[in-house]
Amino acid sequence: MHHRSFMLECQPATFLPRASQAKNFETIRAQWPDVALCMRLWSQVGAGFWTERARWNLARWQTHLEQPNVSFWIARVSGQEAGCFELTEFSRGAKIEGFGLLPSYRGQRLGRDLLTAATLQAFKTGAPKVWLHTATDDHPNALQNYLSGGYRIVRERKLANPLKTQ
Repeated sequence: MHHRSFMLECQPATFLPRASQAKNFETIRAQWPDVALCMRLWSQVGAGFWTERARWNLARWQTHLEQPNVSFWIARVSGQEAGCFELTEFSRGAKIEGFGLLPSYRGQRLGRDLLTAATLQAFKTGAPKVWLHTATDDHPNALQNYLSGGYRIVRERKLANPLKTQ
């Protein structure tokens, strides 16, 4: 299998928001001092898919989240934590990072809800485009979710260190 990484982007004209599949789905911006919650969600959502920030301690997380161009968002279903994403704003657009659902919420089509919420939130910042990265060792539905939401692949590369070798 050829392991690949992808950079995808979306512009307001190509974005395809989708109606929520879940009742009581919402995203809420994390408020400080929710640093431990953000750290826990990032780790649980990314377990098996990414290793970025694995060695960050609470102080490093605090410093990162205090940056004025960074916001961390918590997805909830009926008030229960279901996933998260992080937005980083740049002059050229906004980047979605740490996007995903907790294991117990996967397979319920909530990734579409989360992508719509994250992309809408990014465009609310005035970003002319939104981008994100994924890879073949990410969740099996990730790439198709992004493509069906109006994102397009703008760069594809061989994945240097895949997490999954099957």
